[in-house]
Amino acid sequence: MNLKATFVLYIFIGLLLAGSALPQKAFSQEQPLELASNTDEFTSVVDAKNILPSINLQNIASLHYTSQGLLLSDVVQLTQWQRDFSLNPIPEDKALWIRFQIENTSNTNIPLMLIVGNTFIDRVDGFLLDDQGRIIQSIQRNNASPNTTPDASSSGLQGFSMAITSRPEQLLSVYLRIRDDGPAMLPVELWDQTSFEQQSSVRLILLGALSGGLSLLATYFLITYMLKNAPARFWFAIFAVASMTTLLSAEGILPSLFMLPGFAAEITAISLTISLFAAIKIGRDIFVPVSPVWLRAHYILLLVPIVTLFLYNDFWQLISILSIIIAFLVSKLFATLIYRSKIDMRSTVIYFCGWVALGLVAVLEVLSFTQGASHLSYSAALPFAFTCFGIMLIGVAIISREHSLVFRQESEQASIIRNLENFADVFTHAAEGLYAAKSDGTLLRVNPAFTSLFGFESESKLLNTIHKVHDLFSDPNQTDLLLGELSTQQTVLGREFKGKRADGREFWFSISSQLVKSKSEAQHYGSIFDITERRVNQINLQYLNTHDQLTGLHNRRHFVQLLNEKITQSNVDDAKFALFYIDVDQFKIINDTCGHTAGDVFIKELAHEIYDECEPGAIFARLSADEFGLIVDYQDDRIIQDVTQKILSKVRKFEFKWDRHRFNQSVSIGIAKHELNTVSAEELLSFADTACIVAKESGRDKVHEFSKEMGIKNNYERELHWVNEVNRALKDDSFELYFQHYRPLNKSDACDYYEILIRLRTQDGELVAPEFFMPAAERYNLSNKIDRWVIESYFKWLNTNAEFMDKLAKCNINITGPSLSDEDFPFFLLNAFEKYHIPHNKICFEITETMAIIKMNDAIGFIKQFKRLGCTFALDDFGTGFSSYGYLKNLSVDYVKIDGNFIRDILTDPIDLAMVTSIRDVAKAMSIKTVAEFVESDDIMVQLGKMGVDFAQGYCIAEPAPLIEFVSYNSDSTE
Repeated sequence: MNLKATFVLYIFIGLLLAGSALPQKAFSQEQPLELASNTDEFTSVVDAKNILPSINLQNIASLHYTSQGLLLSDVVQLTQWQRDFSLNPIPEDKALWIRFQIENTSNTNIPLMLIVGNTFIDRVDGFLLDDQGRIIQSIQRNNASPNTTPDASSSGLQGFSMAITSRPEQLLSVYLRIRDDGPAMLPVELWDQTSFEQQSSVRLILLGALSGGLSLLATYFLITYMLKNAPARFWFAIFAVASMTTLLSAEGILPSLFMLPGFAAEITAISLTISLFAAIKIGRDIFVPVSPVWLRAHYILLLVPIVTLFLYNDFWQLISILSIIIAFLVSKLFATLIYRSKIDMRSTVIYFCGWVALGLVAVLEVLSFTQGASHLSYSAALPFAFTCFGIMLIGVAIISREHSLVFRQESEQASIIRNLENFADVFTHAAEGLYAAKSDGTLLRVNPAFTSLFGFESESKLLNTIHKVHDLFSDPNQTDLLLGELSTQQTVLGREFKGKRADGREFWFSISSQLVKSKSEAQHYGSIFDITERRVNQINLQYLNTHDQLTGLHNRRHFVQLLNEKITQSNVDDAKFALFYIDVDQFKIINDTCGHTAGDVFIKELAHEIYDECEPGAIFARLSADEFGLIVDYQDDRIIQDVTQKILSKVRKFEFKWDRHRFNQSVSIGIAKHELNTVSAEELLSFADTACIVAKESGRDKVHEFSKEMGIKNNYERELHWVNEVNRALKDDSFELYFQHYRPLNKSDACDYYEILIRLRTQDGELVAPEFFMPAAERYNLSNKIDRWVIESYFKWLNTNAEFMDKLAKCNINITGPSLSDEDFPFFLLNAFEKYHIPHNKICFEITETMAIIKMNDAIGFIKQFKRLGCTFALDDFGTGFSSYGYLKNLSVDYVKIDGNFIRDILTDPIDLAMVTSIRDVAKAMSIKTVAEFVESDDIMVQLGKMGVDFAQGYCIAEPAPLIEFVSYNSDSTE
């Protein structure tokens, strides 16, 4: 049942019982009583010898309602006496007269006992008349006036009692006057005196046994409550005492003891309310947790008998109490069923049976009331037995519930102990070092992994040697920083520090800790694991990010960064420096004669020769394959001249030997001074490069210093030439498309994979690679036009040659930076896909790593837009700077193309091998496929396949060829 609905129902019952009593009471005063039968003659004659052990006079005696002041002499003369008793209340201004006759047809005297009403009746007057109408005995019981001394023979505890002696052949008339506001259905019984005394003795024995049992239960539970502090036991003690008080009050013992017979009903109602209140508390403690709606509903029910006690007459008090008892018992039974899941089944059954037994008591009392029987009927033992049995079962249910809770707690404790044992196993066998320490860093506990990490044999030796966390760090100040951060943020994750082992060796470790505050003191717990190898690799990667792999010099990227810092600092302190741009003359001769390996060895040795002539700490870098950069501080021009002459002289004397070949090389040097108010490093590099070109054009092995006029002229003429060529090619359609196949390494695939390339046909008929004209095209905003030409031309060709469409798995097309920034370019691309019916999933757009970083937001937006359509993306020239790993997470690309400089010497250079392995691992972790560029031999291709690289592109796979001569890779290989 819904608890809220129950709550509303209880409120309704209470209001109905309390609010409907007043009009019913008024009605009972005004409406005349309807009696079932009328008679003017005495026909209610009882034979004394047939009374064994008792007789109920309700079906024999006659009754009459009169005014309260009417005398017996007047009542005797009344006619129209009635027979049927009624459950309606006796009107307040009326008196109920009952009469019957007793005749003794035996030859002996028969002692009898007349019982009328119960403990709660207000006043009864009894008159015994002989056959001549004389009053031979008169007895009065007046509970409404406690100061009135009752007749000695009417001192029965259960109500009015009158001893009568019936003599042989004597006819006695009995008149009873009853003044009460209770129901007219009264117990009127005539007992054989001996049987009455026996039944009274039995009743007192049962009552004493029940009272003693309840007292013992209350005492036991109260004492055990003080020992165990179990609230349910305390409320059960109250429940037992209140139940005993209710029974003693209902029997008249308690009111007589305190000389308050007129308040028997009130004392009984209050005791019953306390008993029900304690029962509610017991239910609340047993059914934890209990809905507050359920509790409030019962508390409101308890108010009903209290309200009727002070506002209404005995009749409605009795009706309300009986109704509340029935409602309460029904609620208890339903609550036991509803909340049975809160407790164990054994306690539920015992508790349920206890309330069933008490419910049977209520049923017996209701039946006794409706039938007008007294408490001395033959069923008297049943209410006592069920009451005792029910209360005892409720107490047993409380104890059973406590045992169940203890068992559950023991089970939970056993589970906790098992979990602690499992945790101890985890702590002991964990691969990471685990520890516990006080807030000041004092070590409390470490696991074996922690002990081994710091080079100790056992936990005890470590704790005896190292007392605080500070002693584990190479720098104790770092510990203070760690503990300070813990005290403020409560948690520290993944901090990396340098530690110190037992033998004094240092290593790197990562530590994560958490501060836990308790009532006693705060402690922190943490884990440590060795990251020395990763840290070394990170340092190596950082070194590779800033240094050239071959020579160990700064690489171009780092050199530009240092040059920018130098420019900023020089602008502040007005220091002078010059940039030397050193280019090796005719380096191509060594490569062509002896191969790239010889060229690499030459560059490495030459770099060391030049570095020997530099000042200590000078910024010297390899800018490209055969170009170097040097920053020289100077106060006057003589320092620049001295450095220049030293370098030229050193290179001239340097002789490179390879097999039977000997080479004497020279260098051309371009110099650009910072005093020209240079804006950026790239600009200063451009000036020095221009001066170097002039030195080369002057006959090589020369030095030239940059001037504004010379720089403007040479750069402008060179770029203007290529701009004119690009414009002419766009106008005359003299660009040509090439393609180059690339292949999967770890699977067999009959589909085609290729990249679209572009060449420019000059006016002289020469085919020019894009590295010559694309820089000028990008500078003068022509590259996006070239991108459009490539896409339009290729899509048109693919649409025309539909036979190659089905076998096409992926075609790679390069996109330049200006196209990424062009707001109209995506619309052009969308229209091109639609116009030529090209499937999006067959096109992969390539974006260079440098351009993706420079135009990060544009690249991310472009990639996101076309990935939704099915296009894929590749990051070209990946790995030229390891800082690109950080940017790779932000670019949702599908492929990374490993820069060819790492691929070319992968079989002989362990650094290149390590770098390619690193790129592969990072890409694999991010579910990105890898493509190796410049694969020029089968051995390199096999090695890449073993390493797990996904695709290979280079001369070993296929050389670039004109698109108009396209041949499928499988067809080409077959031929």
